[in-house]
Amino acid sequence: MNQKHDRLDHEAEETDELDIDSVAGIWHSTEYPGAPGLHPLHLVSESPEQTSRLGLTLAALLKPGDIVSLAGDLGAGKTALTRGIADGLGCQGAVSSPTFTLVMEHPAGDSGLALYHFDAYRLADSDAFLELGLAEYFDRNGVCVIEWGSLIEDILPLKTLKILIRLTAPETPQQRILTFYWPDHASELSLLERSWQDVGTGL
Repeated sequence: MNQKHDRLDHEAEETDELDIDSVAGIWHSTEYPGAPGLHPLHLVSESPEQTSRLGLTLAALLKPGDIVSLAGDLGAGKTALTRGIADGLGCQGAVSSPTFTLVMEHPAGDSGLALYHFDAYRLADSDAFLELGLAEYFDRNGVCVIEWGSLIEDILPLKTLKILIRLTAPETPQQRILTFYWPDHASELSLLERSWQDVGTGL
């Protein structure tokens, strides 16, 4: 059974729409000391189903202790991507947006990796995340996926895989551009790109 941790009683006010251009600028190479040559990977999804499939493809590259931070406006596809990651890891239980919880725990399946699905949307700041002891999940034998992870940017390890999901244009409302920033994992990003070329557009 999935486990959950409820939010603080004194929830913060709902966050304004994310300034994704600002996040993109922050998340580029300037954020990673000693890694000025970091190049992000850009992939296109044409539908929520493709976004989930991309998450499933990504799951094959994840290891114990990996942290995935997701940024994007409401409805961009953060939960769809997380659902695919859960499927790829073989985790138990349905994945839904943890709107009224801080973290949903999905027990390990065939991969042996549990999924810890966070939502930082209503946290006042990163200090609240630390005070609740949620950073302890980073050391568990599983994968942490944090929706609205850019809101607790200052406490995330440099190794964090950061994914920015952006809508492309009003005339293509289902299409998304996903930008991946993953320091010291260039080979994994190359493999993800090749795998997506093989299977991603087949949906």
